[in-house]
Amino acid sequence: MTEALTAEWIDVLAQASVAAPSAGGRSGVVAVTIGKKRRAVLTIEAGRVVGGGDDDAVEVTVPTTVDQLASIVDGSESLARAYMRGDIKPVGSVGALLALIELFESDAFRSEVALATTG
Repeated sequence: MTEALTAEWIDVLAQASVAAPSAGGRSGVVAVTIGKKRRAVLTIEAGRVVGGGDDDAVEVTVPTTVDQLASIVDGSESLARAYMRGDIKPVGSVGALLALIELFESDAFRSEVALATTG
C-alpha cells in the first residue's frame, strides 16, 4: 500500500485520475494535511490530479487523519458527508474543495486508485 501524502501517493492519484473518466471540470490547488507535519499539495485541473503543487498556490487546506483519509479514498466514507457533518474543517476556497470532493466521490477514480495500490 502506498503511504498517504507522499510523492508516490500523488503519482497514484494522478495516474488514477487519468485512467478514470473525468470526475468533473473543477480545478484547484489543495493541501491535504495529517497533523502538523504531514502534508501533500495536489493540483487538480479539469477534474484530474496533474501532480503536486506549490505551497504558495494552495487555495484550500483540508486537515484529516490517516484513517479518515484512507476511508475517503477507498469510498467507505464520503468527503462531502464528512465536510457537512463538520468532521473535516477545510480552510480556504470552497471551489477548490469541490474539485477534491468531485474527484474523491467518483467511483471510477476510487476503483483506479484501488487497482494501482493493490497490484
